[in-house]
Amino acid sequence: MEGLLALLERLDGAEEVAVVRSALAAGVPRERVMDELQREVERRIARLDDRSH
Repeated sequence: MEGLLALLERLDGAEEVAVVRSALAAGVPRERVMDELQREVERRIARLDDRSH
């Protein structure tokens, strides 16, 4: 998870990283948070890929 959080931060997702950390602290199940985190990273990578074409 830390690797994905670091990647998201590098993809200009500092706000989303804060949301993920808050969700974990609030007791949201880690699996659910991880699923959302993976989807957000994939969305951002796809957006970058679209811009490069």
